[in-house]
Amino acid sequence: MISASHLLRFSFGALVLAGILWKSPPTEIFLEDSFCPIAWNHPFGCDRLGRDVLGLFSYGAFSTLLFSLPSRILTLLFSSLICLFQYSIPLTGKWFFSPISSVFVSVPSLLVALLTVHALGNGPSVLVVAILLGDWALSYETLQSKIRETDGSPFVLASTFFGASRANVFRNHIFPSAIPVLKVLFTTGLPAVVMTLALFSYLGVSAGSDWFGPGLGEQISFARDYAYSAPLALVIPIFGIVGLVTALNVDKR
Repeated sequence: MISASHLLRFSFGALVLAGILWKSPPTEIFLEDSFCPIAWNHPFGCDRLGRDVLGLFSYGAFSTLLFSLPSRILTLLFSSLICLFQYSIPLTGKWFFSPISSVFVSVPSLLVALLTVHALGNGPSVLVVAILLGDWALSYETLQSKIRETDGSPFVLASTFFGASRANVFRNHIFPSAIPVLKVLFTTGLPAVVMTLALFSYLGVSAGSDWFGPGLGEQISFARDYAYSAPLALVIPIFGIVGLVTALNVDKR
């Protein structure tokens, strides 16, 4: 029997896919279609610039997901490499990585991301770096807890006794044991990345707007000024953000 969560994910994905296959990226304006009513060719109507709301929703959700996945993967890869370096050279953790990660964990990740964008400017690559710098410390601390747990296992002690290097122990014993943790960090971290990208988009810092049109947050910012004239142009991108976060929230049972 299909659960409600799976049905929601399927329905949301089908709606996004239908919009992408049916509509072109909303990168152009058609003032003659401004505030067009709901019709067969415009199932959710048009916004003030004559852009189809379904197309805005579909491409906005797709671009958000497209940038969320590599951002989260790079963040976990970066944290894993730091863990490898620290495990190979233990003193670097005590005197360098641990103090820095403590500072990053104590500062809200969104603030770190905003400061990064302010310092480096706008652009897809800058957004990826901003998300990485905002989230790496929490992933690093979680991985370090698993590494400390595995470091005292009989397999690690035996490998060390027979002369295996710390890098070899990390590759053959520590990292494989941390893979389930990485999977959990990946799935649980995606919704937060979606919300971060939506906030950036709301502030006018969009990822891929030249190819896919405005992001979901930017659509909300633009539509709020004419919510009475085209309420769906405001409601649909909100639904897109909530739908993405809900669809990416994997059940832990």
